[in-house]
Amino acid sequence: MIVKKRGKTLEMMRLDALLRRLPESHYKKGTVQNDYKKKISELRGEREVDYPLGFLDDKDYLILHNVRLADVNGYFQIDTLILTEKYILILEVKNWYGTILFGENGQVTRVGDDQKEEGFANPIPQVKTQLHRLQKWIRSRGMPAIPIKFFVVISYPSTIIKSTSPNNIIPNEVIHNSQLFFQIEELSSKLPPSGLRMNQLINLSEQITRCHVPPTENILGKYNLSMDDLIKGVVCPSCMGIPMIRAKRKWFCNKCNHSSVNAHLIALNDYKLLIGDIITNRDSRSFLLIESSHVAKRLLKGANFKAIGSTSKRRYELTLNLNNQSTSL
Repeated sequence: MIVKKRGKTLEMMRLDALLRRLPESHYKKGTVQNDYKKKISELRGEREVDYPLGFLDDKDYLILHNVRLADVNGYFQIDTLILTEKYILILEVKNWYGTILFGENGQVTRVGDDQKEEGFANPIPQVKTQLHRLQKWIRSRGMPAIPIKFFVVISYPSTIIKSTSPNNIIPNEVIHNSQLFFQIEELSSKLPPSGLRMNQLINLSEQITRCHVPPTENILGKYNLSMDDLIKGVVCPSCMGIPMIRAKRKWFCNKCNHSSVNAHLIALNDYKLLIGDIITNRDSRSFLLIESSHVAKRLLKGANFKAIGSTSKRRYELTLNLNNQSTSL
């Protein structure tokens, strides 16, 4: 059973919003586009494991994707976490292509189609660190000890995994995506019961979900940008033209003649993702490119955003509306 679904991360949503708001001629546009494409590629790679995981029995396996937990050392992130009555399984998904070489001292090198070599950190120590931190995290919540195993899953079957010499062994935990279901089945058949029951695992999965902390990031600061770099206005959900014009309680697009009642929600999502959670009437007018404070007030109240403060200094707490996200690529 999937307890925590995989989806667009906040980082990807922020990049998506930034792409909508940067002019085509902006000198940082290409950098942001490349970073967004990398994140999309990573998500596609992670989704490759969804197919073999779909063969697992719902009643025996609890699956959580994209988990980020806090401990005394900060935060640690796990691509996919699987809870069973016998063990917990960490999946570290690698979106590697070409030929992957395991060399001396754990060195990992990727050789691409152009024969260029690129070095990567060995994933085994990385996952072992995740395992250690997860063990301590679970113990701190009074849960009984349970074995924790892991696999490093190469998401694409066309990727070749080799060692540079007979003396350099490919770790057994490094597997292709196509092997994943069978490796999980084999692991489940070998390990004895841990003593945990499914109701305890459900409780643990709920704790993990509640404690998941999405990464916070000042994306404008990351790219050394400011509000002045952004295109303001409401984006047309049909043709992505900007800005739409407000008239007769609707938004109208001069490019494609599309009209919308709630297109401003995408713009307010962009504001939250790029600038912050709190917006004033004046800020909303500036960002949505509307003149009337009464219209701005009606739009903010109509979206059911929480109002903070008195009338003269009222601010609104923006909530992320995932149903009004568009994609720039």
